[in-house]
Amino acid sequence: MRSTAVVLLALLALPGCGLVSRAGHEAVPVARASEPYHITVRAWGPATVTPDGFEARFDFHIVSPLDLRRNCMVQELQQEITLTRTDGQVRRRSLSLVEAFRLRLLNVDAQGMYHYGLAPGQRDRHSWAGLTEYGPEIAQVRLERRVFAYVANVADADFSDNGFAHLPRNEDGTLASTVGPNFNKAYQQRHETRGRVFYSANGLGVVYRMNYQLRRAAGENVRFFVDYGGGAGTVLAPEVVYAASR
Repeated sequence: MRSTAVVLLALLALPGCGLVSRAGHEAVPVARASEPYHITVRAWGPATVTPDGFEARFDFHIVSPLDLRRNCMVQELQQEITLTRTDGQVRRRSLSLVEAFRLRLLNVDAQGMYHYGLAPGQRDRHSWAGLTEYGPEIAQVRLERRVFAYVANVADADFSDNGFAHLPRNEDGTLASTVGPNFNKAYQQRHETRGRVFYSANGLGVVYRMNYQLRRAAGENVRFFVDYGGGAGTVLAPEVVYAASR
């Protein structure tokens, strides 16, 4: 694995938050000040990549010199798939999801640093499959997934036994969940998308990105990578194992 960001751990001198509106523009979220903390996104094993899709798993380590007083790590996921036809036409499909993982205090070390992680055994699994079902008229597929992770408080969510939940929207209402019933299907069959986010500490969050590309004209040439996309955290990208379609 490789580090793709520089550690940044500092108190933000930002006002507390809300939405900023500019004439002729939609409201945009404002980063909220919070206790200092640092998120490390760590690959959990290699990413498996085929001409049909990919699967990658991640774990998270959060450290702070103070008690964060937040019960969750929230993620804002945005995805776009671009399909290029053999005749040159391009179609795009997008989705978004706001999700939460319960946090637990792992320990306070000898230097007084607070260490947090997800529930025991919980990992964040990212995957996509079914690309081989596209007809021969699709010459190229590109999937871009952007994930913004930060700590926050969450109430009234329908958590699974291992501490995972879909949420309707983020605190500002600037991102809403639009995923269909097959996205995290096992969760959605048993749980409702509900709850609210508050006291978001998004000013020190981190963005990580996944990029998958398939070129059929090049003999099903596949490319996949994970990288750091901005923010105050660290991203440790996975090794990538390429395999034939199942």
